[in-house]
Amino acid sequence: MKRLLILIVGLGVLGGIAWGVGAMVTETAATRWLDDRRADGWVAHANDVSVSGFPLDFETEFSGLELADPETGLAWSTSRFRLEQEVFRLDRIAAYWPEAQTIASPTERLTLTSEAMFARLDVQPTNNFALDGAYAVLSELDVSSNAGWDMGLADADLTITRMEGEESRYEINLIAFEMKPPDAIRQRLDPAGVLPDRIARFSAGTRVDFDAPWDFSAVEVARPQPTRLEIEDVTATWGDMLFRTTGTLDVTPGGVPEGELAVRAENWRAMVELAANAGVLPERFRTTTEAMLQVLAGMNGSEENIDATLSFSNGRIFLGPLPLGPAPSLRLR
Repeated sequence: MKRLLILIVGLGVLGGIAWGVGAMVTETAATRWLDDRRADGWVAHANDVSVSGFPLDFETEFSGLELADPETGLAWSTSRFRLEQEVFRLDRIAAYWPEAQTIASPTERLTLTSEAMFARLDVQPTNNFALDGAYAVLSELDVSSNAGWDMGLADADLTITRMEGEESRYEINLIAFEMKPPDAIRQRLDPAGVLPDRIARFSAGTRVDFDAPWDFSAVEVARPQPTRLEIEDVTATWGDMLFRTTGTLDVTPGGVPEGELAVRAENWRAMVELAANAGVLPERFRTTTEAMLQVLAGMNGSEENIDATLSFSNGRIFLGPLPLGPAPSLRLR
């Protein structure tokens, strides 16, 4: 019995020493990363970096954290930020954001508040922490800008999985509920106030190829850029309007999408009204546009729903034969 007690105490002491060494290594790695960013010209400051969680976890907490990338002009600051790793699962990292944080660019400053913001990352510690998968949860997010607008959502779940056997191809699934667009935009789109003030549901299921894997260099050097999007399903529901699309887009090095998407628009007349209110559809083209869309709807046997092809070509978007305007840039800053 005495030997058993000695063995238990000995293992406890060794475990405590091992945890202490691991905690010291973890804290040193965190502070060294901040030092390296400052050496690269970043603003990288934390009032304090501490590690706790004995005996089963390494919980690294940053207080008064400020990061700013001089190349993109993006900056992030928060009162605290916590990373957690299990002692026996260093390839799994949990990240916890506080209730409030700030993101700034050279032109705008955003304040984010939320009830919950959490992510679990599966990474490759020996391969520059390359991302194998991620699961993130948002709850009661509100975003307000110093430019005078705010938006939010009730809940959102994001799942990212690196495709098996692929280095930089990921399956990405997002679902969000009760999305609140900025009041100015909503009032412009819907001056009569017919639509609900929130978009009930938005979901997206895609497979995306990037020109590089998502690892630490994505933060330290440059964001990987999409080269191909396979859209399995993107659906948005706002009031009695529904928009759904599937298809594949290739993305040029300049971020211009090329390809075709199959789209379904339910209650398309209301969508035309929104486009006209937003100024996307000039009033002089409205009658012609409605006539062409009515023909498209009639081809599918429904006066209110459209099934058509959205084409991206030479930097522009076309709905069937109808030009809609310039294509969006898909470059990530």
